[in-house]
Amino acid sequence: MRLRPWSLPRLLPFIHSPPCHSHSLCCPSTLSTNSIRASHRRFITDGPAPRPAVIGQDSVEVLGHAYPRDDFTNVTPKILAKIGRNLHNQSHHPLWLMKERIKAHFYSAYIGRHGNPLFSVHDNLSPVVTVEQNFDSLLIPPDHPSRKRGDNYYLNRTTMLRAHTSAHQRELVRSGLDAFLLAGDVYRRDEIDASHYPVFHQMEGVRLFCNHELFRKVENGEDLSLFEHGGRRTPQKQQTHTLEAVKLVEFDLKHTLTCLVTHLFGKDVEIRWVDCYFPFTHPSFEMEVHFQGDWMEVLGCGVMEQELLNSDSSPSSPSVVLSEAMMESLRVRSVM
Repeated sequence: MRLRPWSLPRLLPFIHSPPCHSHSLCCPSTLSTNSIRASHRRFITDGPAPRPAVIGQDSVEVLGHAYPRDDFTNVTPKILAKIGRNLHNQSHHPLWLMKERIKAHFYSAYIGRHGNPLFSVHDNLSPVVTVEQNFDSLLIPPDHPSRKRGDNYYLNRTTMLRAHTSAHQRELVRSGLDAFLLAGDVYRRDEIDASHYPVFHQMEGVRLFCNHELFRKVENGEDLSLFEHGGRRTPQKQQTHTLEAVKLVEFDLKHTLTCLVTHLFGKDVEIRWVDCYFPFTHPSFEMEVHFQGDWMEVLGCGVMEQELLNSDSSPSSPSVVLSEAMMESLRVRSVM
């Protein structure tokens, strides 16, 4: 799910100009907005420069907070120096241009019933998260290799630098949001080579559906349901979901991301979908685009595991939602 570094120059012709903030609002969405989304359209990105991170004898100070050191602490001064640069929020930086083009596309293409953008945008969340946020909240097993100390930057045994922006999905769903985009810098202990760098950026999205929102345009949709009792898990669906619900969500998910990628790369780009596995979505898919004679993976996505929603359901939609996790993730690596 990594956008290779040599692909970023190819993106520059598409993102060189400032993003077009279209006022021709098209494709009105069937998912209604709520007051929380209207008041949290995006987090503020302006403000004083962050305090420099410091590794002390007994603690690590990051963004003004001190975290006690222990035997798991492995973050380095060079990595800490990257925190707070927020290249994706620096005007006219290539990462900012890419983020703004994606945001402008969603703002113009997906509109709530009150005329506001359907998706809220969150691009200034702290990269310091708990291990529980980064792994457990996404159903990543305790023995999963992605948890290894050698693959992550730990401040201590319970706190780390996020390895993916998905670490914030639960808190945003719990806040009452049912459609949001999330962007930020992420950190992994990769060896630096032509396609790897320990600091890179992700952007992803989540959308939740209730029964009426998903089936309102389907003939006799009132007779259909998101869930079934006594179902079984198959390669096509989770045990709690009906097949018709999953197929509708899958179609919407792939259509949404195909429109986004053709908006970014042009209508002539060749796209194919590949089935894959993620611990927190099922079914799961990766999108590949044809580039320089080869297929290049650009993003992953899927239907969020219902277990995550049953435990993290928003106050307005308790447990009666089915989710698509989009752009899980569109990743761009950059040297900071």
